[in-house]
Amino acid sequence: MKTIYSSLQRHLSDIPAFVQVVETKSMSQAAKQLGVSKSTISKSISRLEETLSLRLLERNSRNIWVTAEGQTLYQHACQILQLVNETDTAIAGLQAEPTGRVKIAIPMAFCRELLAPKLSTFQSRHPKIQLEIMTSGHSLDIFQYEIDIAVIVGNLENSELIAMPLYAGKLMWVTTPQYLTKNAAPTTLESLQQHIMMCETRYGTNRFPVQQDSEKVHLDLQTNISHCNDPLTVREALLCGNGISLLPEQYCLKQILSGELIEVAKHIKPDIGAAKLTALYPSRKNQTQRIEIVLKFLKEICDEI
Repeated sequence: MKTIYSSLQRHLSDIPAFVQVVETKSMSQAAKQLGVSKSTISKSISRLEETLSLRLLERNSRNIWVTAEGQTLYQHACQILQLVNETDTAIAGLQAEPTGRVKIAIPMAFCRELLAPKLSTFQSRHPKIQLEIMTSGHSLDIFQYEIDIAVIVGNLENSELIAMPLYAGKLMWVTTPQYLTKNAAPTTLESLQQHIMMCETRYGTNRFPVQQDSEKVHLDLQTNISHCNDPLTVREALLCGNGISLLPEQYCLKQILSGELIEVAKHIKPDIGAAKLTALYPSRKNQTQRIEIVLKFLKEICDEI
């Protein structure tokens, strides 16, 4: 049985010819229906009979009739063709309107501040695409967690993943106007250091690189400084008077424009790539339309910052 199935599998393209001959009782009519020559139909029937070692049709110069074995094959062949047609319809539907689930891993701040307010827009545009959102304060293994798209912050390490730039953000030293009424704005690296009470965990090193008047120097953002893996928590602490700290511009521009926060120490510039956003995904090969749609939507969100 296994040998017969394997042989028949290699000749599935002959099935439509056989079905048409059975239904029209004519090789000429079957050829016309399928848009091929009569000899092509005849060869298809011969291949099937040889493959199965069965006589499927009896024929003379005027008539064709189906054998009992041929009738059995015809019944199963109709089911095969129906399944193929249903599959074609289903695939065509997927191509016409993207559907399915996309699993994305994004930083907590990005989700709360940038993505969440836009989710209703995305879902109204693409009601048949479901997002499975994973938030984390650190990078997740795309393959281990079967993630379709991951948004990361900062400079990229060597990776075999495809990278799509989302936002070339920068880090800014910010505080509240109220804090500056009680404390002088820092003008040197040493005076800035005295006002830093908390920073995001990713920047918490004792040699954080900065440029001061074009000179490369380092700040200690580890000793006697609290850390948090969420920049929105750092922002909230600043708004409550907790000194001066670094924030990615995408999480403080609105507050600067509203006057709640103010930028200071502009001449002390952090690493230019430390706050940039990048989307990573496994491969462009066989990339589904729904993945492309989500990538474009993430870029659209970042373009509006």
